[in-house]
Amino acid sequence: MKHTRNSTTWRILAILMVFGTFVSCTKNFEKINTPWNGSTTASPQQLYTGFLSNLFTTYGDQATMNGWWYPISQQGIVYTRGDYSYDGGPASEWTNFYHNLSNYNTMMDVISARPDSATFTNLKAMMKVLRAYQAIKLTNFYGDMPYFKAGFAYNGNSANYKVPYDKQQSIYVACLNDLAWAINHFSASDGSQVSLGSADLILQNNIPQWIKFANSFRLRVALTMYDKDQADATPHIADALNKPLLTDYSTDNVGFYPSNVPNLDLGGREFSFGQEARLRMGTTMWKLMSSNNNLDGSGIFDLRCKIFFEPNNAGQWNPFPQNPTSGSITDGGDPYNKGIRDKDWANKNGNGNPPTVNNYANFNYYWGRDKNIPELFMTAAEVHFLKAEVYIRGIAGIGINPSTAQTEYNAGIAASLNFWTQQAINSLVWIVNKPAGLPSSADITAYQQNSAVRFDSSNPSNGLTQIYAQEWIDLFRQPWEAWTLMRRTGGKTPMETTNSGYYTQTYGSYQRVQYPDSEQSYNFTNWKAATSGGDLMSTKLWITK
Repeated sequence: MKHTRNSTTWRILAILMVFGTFVSCTKNFEKINTPWNGSTTASPQQLYTGFLSNLFTTYGDQATMNGWWYPISQQGIVYTRGDYSYDGGPASEWTNFYHNLSNYNTMMDVISARPDSATFTNLKAMMKVLRAYQAIKLTNFYGDMPYFKAGFAYNGNSANYKVPYDKQQSIYVACLNDLAWAINHFSASDGSQVSLGSADLILQNNIPQWIKFANSFRLRVALTMYDKDQADATPHIADALNKPLLTDYSTDNVGFYPSNVPNLDLGGREFSFGQEARLRMGTTMWKLMSSNNNLDGSGIFDLRCKIFFEPNNAGQWNPFPQNPTSGSITDGGDPYNKGIRDKDWANKNGNGNPPTVNNYANFNYYWGRDKNIPELFMTAAEVHFLKAEVYIRGIAGIGINPSTAQTEYNAGIAASLNFWTQQAINSLVWIVNKPAGLPSSADITAYQQNSAVRFDSSNPSNGLTQIYAQEWIDLFRQPWEAWTLMRRTGGKTPMETTNSGYYTQTYGSYQRVQYPDSEQSYNFTNWKAATSGGDLMSTKLWITK
């Protein structure tokens, strides 16, 4: 099912659509790579805003996230498996990325041709970071894909219309090198550099923050590929640890924030939760957040449980079996119905409670409804967990250091608890059971010292499992990243052990996303060379351990 954004959505961001599409065309790969006919005098700043317009999470992405990524990553479950069609899901990510490659390459040409090209170094660095971010996200869906020769068709050379697929490993290495270039070329002190100001909808032209983001993302990318290519990953990990990283839960969380993007349309959240009314809290997450199965929630010890989820309409914390032993288990109700849930939505005077009977606890309705929750790229909490992994494994030439790993682990927990509670406080529509304030230091310490959470510094293997578990929880609104974490660690993220055969049979074969159908139609020769004619979802990505 495909949906498009209405005109109101982009009223404030009209410039994004104007310049975001003049180097773009329609969905299929051949048309994406046909010469563009837009203005040849677009400024680098305009091309940058065009690039940003293709980074927003689309309706299809949201539906795929809630219907697919959660049960595959086991961060949630659907009580009946949905239609596993990717049309309109990551296929839109694919289209947007190749539009952006055109934007990127055009910008580099425009800057190179200007006599003041040296004043655009910061902007070039931003673009390299964002291209790397989008490329890594996409290759973690699909694997091999066109990259190095893609996005050049605007120059009119027909050889650039249909280009070969590049190996995931080579894309990873290239992105790491781009990130290193950006980190080393950003300048916060050069007054001659062109400033985007508020037109930079991500970090408001805050160059020190850009350096932190680029370096933190480099750490994530290098760790993701470490077990497959230590030679290329190791120097990046070592260097990243010696440069600024995202560490402050209150300021160092990167993404699209509504405060930077007025009238940002997050309607895809409502759509996806509404379409996937089957989405429920599963036993995998529940067992990490509650010490018992008491329906009144008296066993809950993780503050994020009541932020990420809510009880059924009877007030019961009843998780849906992650791996049900009976195919007849189902659930009713529509806990994501905004017409009834919102207290005064469209003057319908809802009461803020789930409208119909659902037997099992569901995802917090307000995460789907609220438009004040950011679209995240990376959090400070994740960076702490990545650092903890480095120290407990002793990789990149660093000896195993359980003490430092524990410090980073606890810092990650504190950052996560504070960040997600703050997002709940910021909610504009949450009424029932909304947190009143940030957790106290005693609350955080109590959680860190809980027997199910307390870091096992005496056993690096156990400590590593704990790190992955907490990182996995923090990635709750980025389930595609949790899926990547699961694959690159060899399945060491939390998994339900009861009736594990159900998961293997139902979700275990999903290792990647199939290429958009248009690839077979318009880039067939290269598609066939990449897939050997069998575009199988069971084919493991290069990063998979």
